[in-house]
Amino acid sequence: MGNRWLQGIMLLVLLGICGSTAASDSIRVAADRQALPLREGVRVHRHSGEPLSLAEAQARFAEGHFERVAEDAPGALNFGLTRDEIWLQIPLETAVTLPRRWLLEVGHASLDHIDVYLIQNGVMLHRHGGDRRPFSERTLPHRNSLFALDLAPATRYTLMMRVRSEGTVTVPLTLWRPDALWQNDQHHYMALGLYYGLLLGLLIYNLFLFISLRDPLYLTYVGFIGFLGIGQAGLSGLTGQFVWPNNAWLADQSPIIGVTLAGLFGALFVQRFLADTPRRLRLSWLMPGLSLAYGLTFLYSLLVSYHLAALAVNIISMVLVVAALGMGSVSLYRRVPGARFFVLAWFCLLLGVLIIALHNLGILPSNLLVTHAMMIGSALEMLLLSLALADRIHDLQRQKDVAQAEALETRQRMLEMGRQNEQMLEARIVERTRRLEEANRLLQQSHEQLQHQANHDVLTGLANRKLLNQRLQEASARVDRHGGHFAMAVVDLNGFKPINDTLGHAIGDRVLVELAQRLQATARRTDTVARVGGDEFVLLLEDLPPDEREAIRHKLLACCHPPVEMEDGPAIPLSISVGIAIYPNDTHDLEALFTLADNAMYQDKTASRAATLGKA
Repeated sequence: MGNRWLQGIMLLVLLGICGSTAASDSIRVAADRQALPLREGVRVHRHSGEPLSLAEAQARFAEGHFERVAEDAPGALNFGLTRDEIWLQIPLETAVTLPRRWLLEVGHASLDHIDVYLIQNGVMLHRHGGDRRPFSERTLPHRNSLFALDLAPATRYTLMMRVRSEGTVTVPLTLWRPDALWQNDQHHYMALGLYYGLLLGLLIYNLFLFISLRDPLYLTYVGFIGFLGIGQAGLSGLTGQFVWPNNAWLADQSPIIGVTLAGLFGALFVQRFLADTPRRLRLSWLMPGLSLAYGLTFLYSLLVSYHLAALAVNIISMVLVVAALGMGSVSLYRRVPGARFFVLAWFCLLLGVLIIALHNLGILPSNLLVTHAMMIGSALEMLLLSLALADRIHDLQRQKDVAQAEALETRQRMLEMGRQNEQMLEARIVERTRRLEEANRLLQQSHEQLQHQANHDVLTGLANRKLLNQRLQEASARVDRHGGHFAMAVVDLNGFKPINDTLGHAIGDRVLVELAQRLQATARRTDTVARVGGDEFVLLLEDLPPDEREAIRHKLLACCHPPVEMEDGPAIPLSISVGIAIYPNDTHDLEALFTLADNAMYQDKTASRAATLGKA
């Protein structure tokens, strides 16, 4: 037990050291920023071995083991393929005026484990994420790991993060306003929609070609682009969001599954497409060997190690692309049909693989172009390979007379229909986005109206009992924490029932509204005036000296003058009874405080009646 107390004290001390050390170079969070990339001022620590606890990481920080990230350093938050535990320390300082709700986005969807600690004055908020956790269990449904942060104005925070993954560890961090993130997501999802629309169109098109021509070349191409799409979807976080939201294992394995099986079919496609070239170069064994290597890597990732399989995939893919590019160049020299598109296609993929490999090794930084290089390269490769296949078909069709022209015209019509469908889809996306924005605006208005109705009296517009209780809890907490006093005044309208009975409820309502307005006029902006019953009101008066009880009472009694003027009748005089209790002088219990004020009000009412009878 003593050791636990000692560890707790050490953790609090380290949290304080961390906050004071980072205060001078904190990242400023301002109200005018919709998106704030977190890079400058970030400190990083790589740890191998047994995982560190937060207290141990704080101790490492205090000992100076964390290294500050240079703003111009390439790949600063990209650590490549590593099993190291990555700790990040990010000091934050909020502006004086600031919206409280912010979202922290980790823009790499395939990280296995992410722990976020938001620390302020020894108080810690812990959040856990990563693709090893089922998507259906995420509190914020998003393809990337997303964490809600409640940031108070004019406050210093320390953000600590721990990241572990079997694959590439890159941690692009952005602090978003919710609306700005939603708008940014529209562009990303539109780009992803175009990519997968292109992929699906090419897949279906080449599947139809296989059914029509019975050529296995088209089936291997369908397998290649289909599994490549699964791999890209896994890297983008889409498989966890849409395909396997309840199966974290499949969502986590989808990148390596997709890439290895795409490589398997890709090697077979190269072997079949280039036909005689591998045999002429005495390399007929190379592509089948690479296909076998991809298959073994696929099994190894499922049964042994994802990390080592990811390393192997990078190496095998580089060999595949270079070999395909080399043999394609020979085919181009020999003027094999479709060879020019084939060479361009594999050059684009080679460039994408090279960029992503350098990124995985931690050489290139994480930015929009680098992180999407594989997707861009694969999209261009699919298009160019499709053109290569089309060129190959065209060469075969040129040997026929009438069938050539008809087949070419049919293919052009299909391509035109595809372009028209893409335009129609884009128009539908724009229209649906507009409708969603309008629906969100109406929903926000409805929510604000419901919030107001739930906390305010319908007749007078004053706070109701629910809102009063909330304000009382907050006021008592402030007094208990910082000292001071506040007063609760219970006000009852005398003789209200005869007004209702003789003059009608409409007149009674007008009297209640008039009294409510007068009571509200006596209150300050920090005070709360509430209607808690038919003719009973309660005032919460904060930051008042306890000796002003009588002054408060006289101020409230002054609300009775002048009488309430009626357009179609005589003026109605007002008379109220007032009871006041002081917190914490009279009691520390809120229920007892209301009882004391209510009893004082009834005593005042009894005294007023006695005085009236005495005069009579």
